[in-house]
Amino acid sequence: MARRVLLYFLASFFTAFIPASLSEAALTPIEIAEEKEPAPSSGRWFNDSTEFALLVNYTQQAILRDTQNQGKSRGVGYLNLEIKQDLWPGGAVFMEVESDHGRGIDRFIPTYSVFNDNWGERIDIYLPELYMEQVLFQDKVSVAAGKLDLSCWFDGNIAAESADTQFLSSALVNNLTIPFPAKGLGALADLQPCEWLYFGAGAATARASSTKTGLSDGFNSAFFITELGLSPKIAGLKGNYRFIFHADHEKLKRLDGEGEKKDTFGYGVSFDQEITGHITLFLRYGRADETVYDIGHFWSFGAQLFEPIPGRKLDCLGIGVARSIMGEDYRSANEEENASRAETMYEVYYSYNLNELVALTPSLQVVTNPNADKTAKTAIVLGLRFLLSF
Repeated sequence: MARRVLLYFLASFFTAFIPASLSEAALTPIEIAEEKEPAPSSGRWFNDSTEFALLVNYTQQAILRDTQNQGKSRGVGYLNLEIKQDLWPGGAVFMEVESDHGRGIDRFIPTYSVFNDNWGERIDIYLPELYMEQVLFQDKVSVAAGKLDLSCWFDGNIAAESADTQFLSSALVNNLTIPFPAKGLGALADLQPCEWLYFGAGAATARASSTKTGLSDGFNSAFFITELGLSPKIAGLKGNYRFIFHADHEKLKRLDGEGEKKDTFGYGVSFDQEITGHITLFLRYGRADETVYDIGHFWSFGAQLFEPIPGRKLDCLGIGVARSIMGEDYRSANEEENASRAETMYEVYYSYNLNELVALTPSLQVVTNPNADKTAKTAIVLGLRFLLSF
């Protein structure tokens, strides 16, 4: 009883006083459009208080090598419209309208890493996000509440945070030991007392569904996350160092079959550092509760190179490796099923921008021990992503 009271106290304290990260983990259509430095009027179709951004993403992937599905090819596509409506100084409402089509090759090769983070069910139209945000005290404090995605604010990384513009694999977009809920009811706040320091915290429904309002499950389970971020500049080169703690307040089945466990905790880090004006390195690490989660430890690292070909200023080359290390309880429970100690994802991509609106990104992915199965062949996948954003 005392432990439960302490958990609720800590969660309430974090949510009320230690606000959420200013560094978003997944770029929204509006942010992607802003990254491309459009003309001042771009993105504002009606007036200065309303912004629209449209993103069309289609990715075709082919299996070059696999145990059973070699030669198969599938595509994943989605359309996302984001609308931002300013209400008053510092206040705005954000809404996303989305249509998803296709699970891609992930239907054939189960992995923990996931080949395409954008895969989804066939849904013609739904509202994945609808929330209000208020900025206060000259942008030093911000709060948001509604139907939202916590992974868009936490575990960010400049070089590895978007499956639309960077790596495709979920293992190189987020930390796989952080059990981010689907887009659902939640709230967050952030505080940035100075340019190089921020604090953040948020809470959301742990059992959310992106295609539903979330009202039915909004108070049945909760996921809490906090983040401390440092953003120093060394010799004019910027770095971001994020330290993350999370708690999941829901009943989960123990992997050893001995009932259920409530209140699990984990931690992680996400670093990115410029080493030249063109090269940024990144690193993630995470630790989860091995009694209920398959992955006990996780790490990823790699590099992002801007303008890899002289004169191609909008192009980008990325190389990354992510390793999901299975926990002791998982390996004990699956010993007779040839459970591997780890699954490793390797990915390289080249983002070729035809212009400020259209980008083509070929990629190559290699996964060893897919789905932590040591008897499975190493999988090799070739992909091509088409992205239209304005």
